[in-house]
Amino acid sequence: MNDAIYTFCGKDITMNVCIQIRAVVDLLQEKMNISFEEAVMLFYHSETYKILQETENALWAESAEYIVDRYLDESEALVETD
Repeated sequence: MNDAIYTFCGKDITMNVCIQIRAVVDLLQEKMNISFEEAVMLFYHSETYKILQETENALWAESAEYIVDRYLDESEALVETD
């Protein structure tokens, strides 16, 4: 039985993606001075998180800092359109 949630080129990268998500959430907490729960909810409801789950684009292989910057750019763009 294969319990892989995330795969890339036929390999299980679930642990890699989970570690990356945690690193991103930690950075969001630090940069935004918010709780872990708040950071998780903000990130999980973002387009950046949705894209991260589409493993073929390899966003998961970028640094956590890059992903956070992408998330912050997305958030800023949303504020500008409101």
